[in-house]
Amino acid sequence: MAFLLRTCPKQKPIFHEDYQAIKCGLSSNSSTKNTFVFDKKNGYLYYFDIDDDSFLPKSRKINQEGYFNSMEEFSSRLEINKLLGNKLIVIYIDYLDQDLSNIVIVKKTINLRWLVMYTSIQNREEEKKRRRDDCIWLDPKEVDSSLLIMG
Repeated sequence: MAFLLRTCPKQKPIFHEDYQAIKCGLSSNSSTKNTFVFDKKNGYLYYFDIDDDSFLPKSRKINQEGYFNSMEEFSSRLEINKLLGNKLIVIYIDYLDQDLSNIVIVKKTINLRWLVMYTSIQNREEEKKRRRDDCIWLDPKEVDSSLLIMG
């Protein structure tokens, strides 16, 4: 019986062309929820531009906010595993105050079959924090691009 429960996913994914969206952090007490729109073939992150009615790569999104004396970068990929379920891996690096001693690395691993996200946060001093959160599928065209949070 337990095997049957683990082989059936919680919710079916919602597709729009090659894009999917997932929101995680539902089980945490934090008000910050993580929302990702990604290409189902490679895991690259996107956002939906309402004006153009198209999906654009997240890396090309222009940040309209002021300069805060820090730099951020991210990468994402899809790990394919037919037995255990595919995983979306997102790595976010924040160079706080452009000081190498203040680097924070956040790795988010989302099992797309079980809708669970594991987050590990590590700073330069090797301090690690780990967290587990539940996720749900969203319609990628209906995701507000202001909700696309990495950290």
